[in-house]
Amino acid sequence: MTVRQMLLQLVGRGYEVQVLGATVFDNTKGMGKLKEQFPDLSAHLHQLIEAEDGPLTHQMVVSYSHNRNHFTTHEEGLWYSQYLYLLDSFEPDVVWFYGGQTLDLLIADEARDRGIPVAFYLANGNYKAPRWCRDVDLILTDSQATADMYRKEVGYTAKPVGKFIAPKNFIAEHHQRQRLLFVNPSWQKGVSVFVQLAEKLERERPDIELEVVEARADWTAVLKDVTRRMGEQRSSLSNVMVTPNTSDMRGPYSRARLVVAPSLWWESSGRVLAEAMLNGIPALITNRGGMPEMIGNAGIAFDFPEACYKEPYQHLLSDEELQPLLDAVIRMFDDEDIYQEYVAHAWQTGKEKHHLDLATERLINALTPLVNLRAGNKDFAITQKKRHRQRLASRATKPEFKVDKSLLQLIEDKSSFHKGKQPQANRLWMTDDFTWQIKGKIMVLDNRASLIKSGLADQMAATEAFGIVAFDPASEIKDAKQYEGNDDIQVFQHALLGDGKAATLNACVAPEMSSILTPLQPEKLPKRHQLGVKPLAELPINTIALDSIEGLGSLDWLILDDLCDAISVLDNGKKSLTDTLLIQARVSFQITHEKQPSLAELQHWASRNDFRFYRFHNIQHYSHLPDELNARALCATEQESADVLFLPSHERMAKLSEKERMKLAFILSAGFAAHDVAFDLIADVSQDKALEFLEAQQLLPKLSSSLKADDITPPASPCIPQSEHVNGEPLVSVICVTYNHFNFIEDAIKGFVSQRTNFPFEVIIHDDASSDGTQDVIRKYAEKYPNLIKPIFQKENQYSQNKKPLDNSLPFAKGRYVALCEGDDYWTDNEKLQKQFDFMEKNPGYIVTHHNAIVINGNKIERKSKLPQHCIRDYDANDLIKNDCFILTISMMFRKVFNKFPKEKGHVANGDNFLISVLGLYGKSKYLDDIKPAVYRLHENATWSSKSSNEKNKILANTFHWISIYHDRKGRSAIATHYKKMAQKLDKIY
Repeated sequence: MTVRQMLLQLVGRGYEVQVLGATVFDNTKGMGKLKEQFPDLSAHLHQLIEAEDGPLTHQMVVSYSHNRNHFTTHEEGLWYSQYLYLLDSFEPDVVWFYGGQTLDLLIADEARDRGIPVAFYLANGNYKAPRWCRDVDLILTDSQATADMYRKEVGYTAKPVGKFIAPKNFIAEHHQRQRLLFVNPSWQKGVSVFVQLAEKLERERPDIELEVVEARADWTAVLKDVTRRMGEQRSSLSNVMVTPNTSDMRGPYSRARLVVAPSLWWESSGRVLAEAMLNGIPALITNRGGMPEMIGNAGIAFDFPEACYKEPYQHLLSDEELQPLLDAVIRMFDDEDIYQEYVAHAWQTGKEKHHLDLATERLINALTPLVNLRAGNKDFAITQKKRHRQRLASRATKPEFKVDKSLLQLIEDKSSFHKGKQPQANRLWMTDDFTWQIKGKIMVLDNRASLIKSGLADQMAATEAFGIVAFDPASEIKDAKQYEGNDDIQVFQHALLGDGKAATLNACVAPEMSSILTPLQPEKLPKRHQLGVKPLAELPINTIALDSIEGLGSLDWLILDDLCDAISVLDNGKKSLTDTLLIQARVSFQITHEKQPSLAELQHWASRNDFRFYRFHNIQHYSHLPDELNARALCATEQESADVLFLPSHERMAKLSEKERMKLAFILSAGFAAHDVAFDLIADVSQDKALEFLEAQQLLPKLSSSLKADDITPPASPCIPQSEHVNGEPLVSVICVTYNHFNFIEDAIKGFVSQRTNFPFEVIIHDDASSDGTQDVIRKYAEKYPNLIKPIFQKENQYSQNKKPLDNSLPFAKGRYVALCEGDDYWTDNEKLQKQFDFMEKNPGYIVTHHNAIVINGNKIERKSKLPQHCIRDYDANDLIKNDCFILTISMMFRKVFNKFPKEKGHVANGDNFLISVLGLYGKSKYLDDIKPAVYRLHENATWSSKSSNEKNKILANTFHWISIYHDRKGRSAIATHYKKMAQKLDKIY
């Protein structure tokens, strides 16, 4: 977050920035914004994608895994090649990076080899080995304390620049000053201390409210862990309100009276402390790292016993050690005079230390000596020739990105042949050609974390359609902490479903054989299981009754393993399972434990509780051949186990709501490739949707190309007589530009005169000297609607004289808002104008509203959506200004904030791009999905659609060139540069 804000500040100061990275993240939550632009990253594997981020564009190599430790050598090679190409094509004045792994060391090496100075950002205490910085010219850090620590312990010098906090999402307008705030309940941040403090305040001062904001960590999980070690496990505290992970901290800060940050690791600075000071909120901290300098005299620093500062940071304080912190909290809530002194200090500290402009100045001052070297102006080939023993003088060429699936195939092969398991049982069966409309998340309870172990859980979470709660009784998940704070996946270790009573976990040599069921004696087991089932220890474990889980809501999918007391789970969950859509229970045919659930028992329970047997899934066999031989020629004949799937009974299935039918169809299709029953369920909701589903699954040929004219939505209707339209000064002006649209213009006009509104509007139809009878149609309707339709008839074609019809029409518009529709298109919704007008009136921050359209060619529908799926959304002002959006002209209604266009627009052919960029200067956009799609028509005389790709690129290049000139004239140099680059890119294409 900090580096991103730094780059945004540099762009705002006129720097030209290129960003190169990969799709690796500290935590999967970091993928949120990327998923918005690239919902299916796997489709771009080992390609270079460009993610737009306001004025920044992030180039990223798409990797197999989102974990940096799993970055393959092939992916490193792709990234490295692109880095060299950027060095020699972008020719930077400075290279700036962070990270200390092996590949990262080459960043500075290659830059230095070309004579480019290198800067490095350092904000933690882990860079104690000096090798990484031998070729680094400038080390930037966030605090003086960190700079001093490295100078003393290692010997290199770092320059502190502070934190970079943008006020938009972090500084509240009003402050209630009610709560004690703690952000990111992780062990390193001192959650063990906070839980002890919160528990004691609950007993002694229940009137003091506390708020926890989750980040990567899961509050409930750490609360249970700490309170268990304190003596009595708790899943909640009555005085603590929990706020989920959020990128907008204004709410928590508006409620906060005091911030507590008892960090136990080396905290280089503490971003939350800078944010607190900017909000005038005092802080209680530990005397660690750069934290004291972040708050100055706007809070109190505490020293805890040395044991607290050692990993895993879970040491518990005694009552005496905790008391000073407790006293300080109470004093801050009870003594208003003292508190207000600290508040004044906090405001002053925020103003003098943490203001974004001050941090930016420090950054600029640090970088300026490097920038002044103007490395990018040098001929790097000459530099390299002088430095290389082989006197090489070359420039890197643009790399070719090739997909390497060898690792993926290796993993798939192993999982496919392991004990005869079915191939591809660990992937979702989904297609991008069908859009599921699921209302609410699908809730899944997984009693042995089978989804996580198979790799399905992460795929399911990526769809944002599932909420998964997984139990891991034998702690088989090695890195369960990665799911702390995850919005979609929760993991509870050393816990499982049952009857709610205490039980004993029989820990076995093979963790996957550990169970609350008793293992069979060795002589009753086949040799392959005798060692794995051997008991190691008996551990106490609590079971959880389904019906006792509070706040569970709807349970859509229950997954039971073959080593649990399945019947006990089901009998103690009858209420929760009343509306469940799928029960998946694993059955072992080769018994390894006493009282393992059998198919007969499960089916008997199902028949008595409104479920029915559906099928087996993921049947597992065992091969008696040696592993090496079986790997070459799969031959596994002994059936070991299978999942048994139970669906609602036929009677209950008939009563399912549309929402439940779509949920179940999605589960069965995506999770089990059961497309036939999914089709049956969807058909009960919508026959058309069911046919689309079959097309998407390639079970039917696509029918959209052969739809008849009768299937095309006609213009909005019925036409409303002039007398029924509202009279008065128009509040909306519809502008329709037309030329030789005789065959189409009547449809467009019908769409206008059918609009039902409670306000007056006008329709300005600009005919550019049509010669095919278009003007006659316009006159006919103008006579019928004299107060509504206001034609402009040109005697000479203005477009051929480089005079644009929209430019000529806009000065005549009297409305507060302007809506657009060209003469060969039409609207289908007779409430379109009313819906857009109502939204614009209620939401002054929006400059334009828009919606979708279908595309037709003659009597055929070419596309049911002119907008790609990822463009069906709102856009912010930056998106509009930079044209990082796709808004259909036919759908637009915008505020008339100017009467004429800038002079530069007269030089462009497609003015919609120019219009959108100008509108972005005034606000953001809203996509309205409750407006029926308009109709966009393709025909041989169409101004834009009839042109070739080469012609379109040439026209767009010219448009971007003139938009660049316009913004440059207005002093917006960064935006001008953006458009200049876009124009140059298109120039190269055509």
